[in-house]
Amino acid sequence: MEKNEGGQLVRALGLKESISMTIGTVVGVGLFTCGSSQIGYVGSGIIVITFLSLLISIWPCLIYGEMSAALPCAGGTYNYAKRGLNRVWANLAGWHYIISVVGIGAGETLAFSNYFKILFGELGINIEGVDSRIIAIVLVLFFLILNFRGIEMSGKAQTGFIFFFWGCAVAWFLYMIPRIHLDYFGGIAMDSLPPFKEMMYIFGLVWWCYTGFETCVSMGAETKYPQYTLPRALKVSVFLVFAVNALFQWFLAGLVPHEFYHILAVADAPYAEGLRAAGLVGFPIILLCIGIAFGGDLSTINPGIAAPARYIYTMAEDGSLPKFLCKVHPKYKTPYMAVLVVGIINIILIATGSINYIASVSLISLAVCYMIGCLAYLGLKKHYPDMNRPYRAPAGTVGCYVTIAAYTIILIFADRIALLTAAVVTVAAIVYWALFTRKHENKIPSIEEEIGILEEPSPQEKAKMDKEYRIWKAGTILVTVIALGIYIIPVLF
Repeated sequence: MEKNEGGQLVRALGLKESISMTIGTVVGVGLFTCGSSQIGYVGSGIIVITFLSLLISIWPCLIYGEMSAALPCAGGTYNYAKRGLNRVWANLAGWHYIISVVGIGAGETLAFSNYFKILFGELGINIEGVDSRIIAIVLVLFFLILNFRGIEMSGKAQTGFIFFFWGCAVAWFLYMIPRIHLDYFGGIAMDSLPPFKEMMYIFGLVWWCYTGFETCVSMGAETKYPQYTLPRALKVSVFLVFAVNALFQWFLAGLVPHEFYHILAVADAPYAEGLRAAGLVGFPIILLCIGIAFGGDLSTINPGIAAPARYIYTMAEDGSLPKFLCKVHPKYKTPYMAVLVVGIINIILIATGSINYIASVSLISLAVCYMIGCLAYLGLKKHYPDMNRPYRAPAGTVGCYVTIAAYTIILIFADRIALLTAAVVTVAAIVYWALFTRKHENKIPSIEEEIGILEEPSPQEKAKMDKEYRIWKAGTILVTVIALGIYIIPVLF
């Protein structure tokens, strides 16, 4: 199952690539910009919000694990909604997912620019006069070329970015531990918590640090043995994302005195600006910026192009977008026209120069997409009760209703301008469907026709896959326990 013939996508992604693609999408712009800047409002209480964000992300990950194992094709929620609901819902899911994940990538390029300029400043080279948007656009062009050259190359680069980030993160953690002030964890450094409406807005921005878990699902057509790989990748990824968020937030809360929280609250690069305010300049900032910019940021930008391009490819192949967008390069087997369109959308969003606006639009569109995904899950249960489901989410039906309710609450308190933008995207998707798509809707192929027969790994391959998963699972449990445990230390001491 390594390669499909003709103008088809290639199954080249394994467990580590699926995990790294997912974590790369999620860990980045949210954590290192507007997500962690909320510490300026709630202090070390950020862990409570981060943990609650984890709780409302676990069930949808398992639900998507079931759907992706049963329908492992490019397009994720779009394909699930097409079968479980109808093409109108599918188009809505596709448009919102494309906007949201491209938004994550665009925000990440701006975040890279901010940390990149701070890094050079610490090295004695002043490039503050360079427009961050120029740096961001150059970065997008680099990743367009990388994704054009093939998913296998892109996947290998992604794994490299992720492991480089983790290496720098561990080194930075070890270096900064002696500089932690446990007394900084006492209280929230303000007379009272923000008003409830503002707290819910803060919660939405922190939850955004978890969005993008569907990245590996959207590349199901390029995943080896997806019936095993995708559910496992989703289960591991959501807890690793929590661990990374919790660890970095603990260090920021323990390094920055309360009197500088007002700087964190409005910072574009809260970690670097927080360290500067605390007087921790030089090597701590240099190592931090290298890890964030060349590890965390690059690992987000890469899947921020790869994943939405697969959505565009699938929708175009299905007649929901212009046909030229489903062209596959004869040599590299990549949807190169879709990749190009993602690049254009990236540049448009980068031109706004506002990470907070991009974040709000992205979180709203992803919440809408995931809610449609939950409705699709219920529809698939009804319309395809006998469909082969290699993995089943525990209490999946209940999980759908809980997830829809939780995400609806997030939308109620989201940024109003971003909500208006999401409404415009929704109307545009429906109008496009009515004017262009409805006229030439194709009959939905059978599951067998669309996916083919999923090959089973040989006993030796399966044993190797199981061993790899056990290692990832054990490591995930360990870092999750550590991430939770370190918040108890200030209480004890």
